[in-house]
Amino acid sequence: MLVDTRLGKLFVEEHGEGEPLLLWHSLLCEGGMWRFQVPALAERYRVINLDAPGHGRSAPIRRPFTLEECAEAAREVMDALDVDRAHWAGLSWGGMTGMRFALRHPDRLRSLALLDTSAHRESRRKLPSYHVMAFIARRFGAIAPLLDRLQPLFLTEETRRTRPDVLREFRDHIARMDPASIGHAVDAVIFHREDIRHRLGEITAPTLVMVGSEDVATPPARAREIAAGIPGATLIEVPGAAHLSALDRPDAVTEALTAFFDDVRSSERTGRDA
Repeated sequence: MLVDTRLGKLFVEEHGEGEPLLLWHSLLCEGGMWRFQVPALAERYRVINLDAPGHGRSAPIRRPFTLEECAEAAREVMDALDVDRAHWAGLSWGGMTGMRFALRHPDRLRSLALLDTSAHRESRRKLPSYHVMAFIARRFGAIAPLLDRLQPLFLTEETRRTRPDVLREFRDHIARMDPASIGHAVDAVIFHREDIRHRLGEITAPTLVMVGSEDVATPPARAREIAAGIPGATLIEVPGAAHLSALDRPDAVTEALTAFFDDVRSSERTGRDA
């Protein structure tokens, strides 16, 4: 279904029943990024898997936007689906949006899983190469040389070598994307992202922080800083995973997410029964 938000019509798929669990994917991906996790999660939860602004089956985005607006768009999706409180799993862009949602709407959040993400501004060292790639994407679209530069940032060499279907779907999705939408999303997620490390201590939701051991886009040091800043947060490093850990090591990510959300649900029930 398509849901009207301040950032245009966002495509949403629902699977399963139970407590709502909202999924927000990485930049340059779509809801299908979670395809290995959704079946297991849907056995326990009402999974709300959205395509972010300008991505997948959501409408193209024709104006600049911010990560804070992404958090409000997620709230609008929840409102449209009559969801009062939800668990949240977000990878990269989804984690950045999730932290901002937690700060703006703590009463709407049951728990927070942050995968391969950052609370920093983007590294100055990486900005020049990102500016070059963004220029190419805006001017020429997702041409092969650009895709060749992107794929090592997102997937491990092993995945690219042994799982050609995953690599092909990743490249094909980016190649189909609207260049203007890519530009606005890259601006929001990379170039205009604000540092929120000083506010991490305000996040009160039970939090899991995960990161691929080989993530070069948002390295493990970023995850460790988030976990240290959020009271009571748990940190898991996923061996042999790069930025898209949900695709690189799907079984490990699925197991960690289901265990975390189940623990939160069990703790809530214990608290109500006490």
